[in-house]
Amino acid sequence: MIRSRSSFLRSSAPAACALVVLCIGCAGEAEKKAAARLPVKKFPAPLFDGLTLEMTRDEVARGHPIRPALTSAGRTRLVWMYDRPRQYTVELTFKDGRADARLQRFDVHFGTNEDGAQGVIEALVRRLGEPDVKRRKATTNAYGDRLHDQYDTVYSDDDQYVFVVERVPVDGHSGRTTHFITVKKKVLAAKGPPTGYVPPPPPKDKDGKPVEEPVF
Repeated sequence: MIRSRSSFLRSSAPAACALVVLCIGCAGEAEKKAAARLPVKKFPAPLFDGLTLEMTRDEVARGHPIRPALTSAGRTRLVWMYDRPRQYTVELTFKDGRADARLQRFDVHFGTNEDGAQGVIEALVRRLGEPDVKRRKATTNAYGDRLHDQYDTVYSDDDQYVFVVERVPVDGHSGRTTHFITVKKKVLAAKGPPTGYVPPPPPKDKDGKPVEEPVF
């Protein structure tokens, strides 16, 4: 008995659908297995000066004399800071204003202490390994101005980015090269390193340190 083409298609459609589902399922399992084989990349902790992202504000306060800072948007309890005299100032950004808020980002301002900056940065990058992005001119000149360019070197692990930032006098102008370190939590899974944008730091005094207001 010869079956019509339409009846053949009707009878074979379920089998074809099952085959497609099976193939999709196999592909999904293969992707999961491939992802499971990828090594986890994690920077040492603590990463810098006893600090690790996701620490609570209370945990940071046990190791450092932190105080609320004045940012470009005004005084806020989301941003705190502390100093290492004649070395650097650290600005800490927390998720919210509570004592158990988690550390989402910190920025290290070396000011004019270039010798100290070099030693700290060299020790840090030895622990970070190869950068994702080697020294390049920043897309957004957040730390510079018309007399200074900004250059970024970017490192990352599965959870965070580390920017080593240089503020360099443009050709033909004298002045100091100053350095900053920014460590920030990855908010979304990215396919590649970030553009290098770092929001502007707080206002700074003549020594290059962020300006603050008294808490009380």
